[in-house]
Amino acid sequence: MVASSLLRVVCHRSRNVLAALTVFAAAVPVPGSLAAQRGNSSPARPAAGPAVVELRIAATTDIHGRVRGWDYFGDSTESGRGMARVATIVDSLRAAHPAGTILVDAGDFMQGNALTFVASRPGFAGTHPVIAAMNALKYDAVVLGNHEFNYGIATLDRTLAPAKFPVLAANARRTDGKKQWAPATHITRGGVRIAIVGVTTPWAMVWDRDLLKDKVVIDDIVTATRRSVADARRRGADVVVVVGHSGMGAATDDSLPGIPPENAMAAVARDVPGIDLIVVGHTHRELADTTINGVLLMQPRNWATSVAVAALRVERVGQSWRITSKRGSIVRAGGHVEKPAVLTLAESGHNAARRYVNEVIGTTATEWRTDSARTMDMPIIDFIGETMRRATGADLASTAVFSTNIRFAPGNISVARLAQLYPYDNTIRVLRFTGDRLKAYLEQSARYFRVTGSGATMRAAPDPAFIGFNFEVVTGAEYAIDLSRAPGDRITGLTVRGKPVTPTDSFTIALTNYRASGTGGYGMITGAPIVKDDGRDIRQLLIDEVSRLKELRAGDFYTQSWRVVPAALAAQAQAAIGGQPDFDAVRRPPL
Repeated sequence: MVASSLLRVVCHRSRNVLAALTVFAAAVPVPGSLAAQRGNSSPARPAAGPAVVELRIAATTDIHGRVRGWDYFGDSTESGRGMARVATIVDSLRAAHPAGTILVDAGDFMQGNALTFVASRPGFAGTHPVIAAMNALKYDAVVLGNHEFNYGIATLDRTLAPAKFPVLAANARRTDGKKQWAPATHITRGGVRIAIVGVTTPWAMVWDRDLLKDKVVIDDIVTATRRSVADARRRGADVVVVVGHSGMGAATDDSLPGIPPENAMAAVARDVPGIDLIVVGHTHRELADTTINGVLLMQPRNWATSVAVAALRVERVGQSWRITSKRGSIVRAGGHVEKPAVLTLAESGHNAARRYVNEVIGTTATEWRTDSARTMDMPIIDFIGETMRRATGADLASTAVFSTNIRFAPGNISVARLAQLYPYDNTIRVLRFTGDRLKAYLEQSARYFRVTGSGATMRAAPDPAFIGFNFEVVTGAEYAIDLSRAPGDRITGLTVRGKPVTPTDSFTIALTNYRASGTGGYGMITGAPIVKDDGRDIRQLLIDEVSRLKELRAGDFYTQSWRVVPAALAAQAQAAIGGQPDFDAVRRPPL
């Protein structure tokens, strides 16, 4: 059963961390049972040492390269996030509980900003800045996230080589003959034996299919967790913590045949016995203190914006240990000073990233913007699509409108500007579509709009259940999205090269590796033949194109090819889009 959040403690300054953490002396009692009743079959141990141990389990997740508070797109400081601030929080926590503090991370740490991009390129010297920071913070365990696979297994192995902490993935199996990642690690605090089990989302097998093929298999989270938790209890663990790069799970999650669920941590709490605490990751949300089936769950905010802290009071009862209370809280990074030692470790990479993003690669004499790019064809989106077409020779190209808040003023174009336009490290893939598959693909994109009422009372706006960056625009085709028609039948006038598209027509289409996997509701394309898995980074293609042209001109790319009709409903939808935070809500977690 899911209980409402019991307590949320948010600390804004270092001096408040110690005071906030004393709340747990009166934490909520855990109904319950001795460790033996959770399946602990290890031999009895003599009573020795303290009778009560206060554990503090601190967690980060989805750091995505935020070692320091710095916006590389804006080339400016950020006061509300970064591992250097997390270090200050952890130092305070360890000062208060020197014998009982544990630090873990739930994955997605080595990809996500200019710093990680530069650090993952061939020729980068020294330890990856995130790994160096994690070593300095003395993490006890780190779990692999799906983005750890983005640069390939060889880069992952090279990046992790200097790590001084165990890297966990109980449901990931290497099939390339290399050393397996550990399913769990076991540590002791005050005589209490703690097992930390790590799992990661199987959907990395979809998003990075070709990078993992014949190298890694990622199995179902629930099955692997059940096996690893049972093993931990057999080995005598008094406390079991599961750290998962996976969200809670929802009915609206994507599903693909033969692929285990992407987000499974609520199911783990319900279905796997023997777990005391779950750290949730992957979904970039924040959860302070929730229980399911007696298991405490918590999730820190992504980008090192907050630290989740679980307080577990463990008491000796006879010759076993019993958790008598547990509670979670959130400590925000904002307001905490950055630890100088962590900044120093990342200084070289930080300077290299700044040089990279501030490099001027071209100019433009006109303004480019995305504010109306989901209700009308705009030059800046055609620039992406046409670059993808020209790079691959495909008939068509599809690109997401990641944000409706991007603007390029006339003047110089830097790498940072293009990185803002195209924030993900996606690669390009060419598929073959039939005409009916192309129409179904566009119909899915058109579901972005929700229309209510009828006749004169019809109103159009974005569907809140449809994430904005799943809206796709196809370049090379002409079509209209008719919002007066029912979802699934909104695409009209679909033509390619001036000819109406028939169901049996055949086209090549360039997409991102992410979209080509069928995610975002595009499952209708999962069986489409792969013509070419190009492997080139799309953002780099855009950088190369601007560098080649020297001046970015709309006339070199733009052809008015699609629109939303009727005009009145299109205007309503546009007005509603203008009031949404859109992709920026994902890109920039609140401070």
